[in-house]
Amino acid sequence: MTERVLTLYTANRAFYSIENLSTQDASSSKGGASTSLDNPDQRIAEDVRSFCTVSLAFFITVLTSCIDLVSFSAILWSIYPQLFVAILVYASLGTVVTAYLGKKLAALNFEQLQREAE
Repeated sequence: MTERVLTLYTANRAFYSIENLSTQDASSSKGGASTSLDNPDQRIAEDVRSFCTVSLAFFITVLTSCIDLVSFSAILWSIYPQLFVAILVYASLGTVVTAYLGKKLAALNFEQLQREAE
């Protein structure tokens, strides 16, 4: 993955465009502070490592949760099927209500961020 991202970075002279833009920004800034990117190859490698680590942790969490869901559902079904159905209905209704309220909250959060930015 690192090789692919570095290939994209070096394709079509993207590295030159980034360096050229940062040099122009540095020369036009008042304090003369450099805004160029330090060690872009190391930054790319670190970002890829971070992405892979988080993706792997997310995948393992989802896989573990699915295995737990299937195993505990089978156990509960074998003990008391009516309770399993009741829990399934309760969880489904909770998910629908949460998704409905979440859409409204996302819109409110977006509006708040826009007002704070102005």
